[in-house]
Amino acid sequence: MPMRSRRLPMLFALAALLLQILAPEIRAGPLDTIQSTIARFLKRPGVRSADWGIQVVDPIASRVLLEVNPDKPFLPASVLKVVTTSAALEKLGPEYRYRTGVYAAGVIEPNGTVSGDLILVGRGDPNLTDPYGELLDKPALRELAEKLRNLGITHIRGDILGDESYFETTGGEKGWSADEFRSVHGVPISALSINNNIFWIEARPTKRKQPVSVAAEPRTSYFRIRNLAITGSAQAKKSINVRLNRESRTIVVSGVLPSNRTHSQLIVMHKPAEAAAYMLNEELQKVGISVLGKVGVIRSGDICEEERWDWRLLAEHSSPQLIRALEIINKRSQNLHAEMLLRTLGAEFRGKGTNEAGLQVVKEFLVEAGIDSDKIRLNDGCGLSRENLLTPRFQTSLLEFLSKRPYFNLFLNTLAVSGTDGTLKNRLAAAQVKGSIYAKTGTLNGVMTLAGYMTTQSGRNLAFTIFANRARAEARVKKTIDEICSLFVSLY
Repeated sequence: MPMRSRRLPMLFALAALLLQILAPEIRAGPLDTIQSTIARFLKRPGVRSADWGIQVVDPIASRVLLEVNPDKPFLPASVLKVVTTSAALEKLGPEYRYRTGVYAAGVIEPNGTVSGDLILVGRGDPNLTDPYGELLDKPALRELAEKLRNLGITHIRGDILGDESYFETTGGEKGWSADEFRSVHGVPISALSINNNIFWIEARPTKRKQPVSVAAEPRTSYFRIRNLAITGSAQAKKSINVRLNRESRTIVVSGVLPSNRTHSQLIVMHKPAEAAAYMLNEELQKVGISVLGKVGVIRSGDICEEERWDWRLLAEHSSPQLIRALEIINKRSQNLHAEMLLRTLGAEFRGKGTNEAGLQVVKEFLVEAGIDSDKIRLNDGCGLSRENLLTPRFQTSLLEFLSKRPYFNLFLNTLAVSGTDGTLKNRLAAAQVKGSIYAKTGTLNGVMTLAGYMTTQSGRNLAFTIFANRARAEARVKKTIDEICSLFVSLY
């Protein structure tokens, strides 16, 4: 045998040995590579100390592609909004509309005078104003005022009352921290909410040593603004401060604003129904309807049901379809809107606009959907409560259920899109993953979560849930979550 032919088997053997030692991933399939790579990710410093729960499934193939603690309960943070919004879609339907009415409690005289009170009845519509200019042709209160004028109403002898009794008054949500009740993340929940129950203040510099310019949104005199702040030099220390005196409804702006800086701050509306009634009063006067009385609020239990029988509906605002409201909840992760939606479920299907009644409806939906919920715990509608617990298997099962419903494409479009919009606008933006992931994010102190759907470069559609609790290095944990998704999109 020639020398060359005797060496060939030896060379093949050596090549096989090198492949075995140096590149095991070359022999592995894409899924093996993904799984082994993720296993290494989860052992990295700052990542391994977190509690991880992961499940990735291929619904079409009925195949679980990756699991880490799939049946362990985790804090879901705002991923819980998927539970609330999916229950609402199933029970109310994507075309459901909120209705906000103006009623007269008194005789309407021939000259257009309402002899009694005018009542603005809220029924849970979270979008009576449209801060981002994407839902309404005009603010709902302006529309209602114009409708009253077109009816020939000219004068209100009584009060303007904001009726928030569709939801029962509560003292606070279980599992929410005291700081959250004082922040824009945990604003008061009312059936008659306005402008996300937030008042926006923006201060801009003018000439040096002159008062700053202060703008507010919504434009209303419900809050009185006392401007004591002055403009400083470009090198001046920024000491501007905005504080609310709740008793007098006065916002005091004080301190120094450097000439090259601006300052924005959000003020919580602690009495949103009163603010809404006040703003309706202003809209009425703008269209030429005078009001003799004051502004007040009707809460649950304030009046008996029989009194309402004598009220006369004068004008009504119909919201855009529910699916549009769900886009705001899921893409922007809007806590107030999710809590209002939960109470709407309770009011519509249990006759009580409470957190507890709404959760009963959600749990009924899960039973009807055949989703095992024995290991989960629900305490609110937005995910802010530290007493919510979901398992990765539960969340992924819910996503699989939704993918088979006739409204799935509508629901899918309520989720944030990687590198494109919502809370994922600045995440997963690389070319190979941008636009391929539709998901709900979740963030609390020490909690990072993501759940939704991804389309891989090979055309497979996957459902996934990734929960990380007790995260100390939150930036590293978020990066790892994004890397896990990118691996599946790129390689599977």
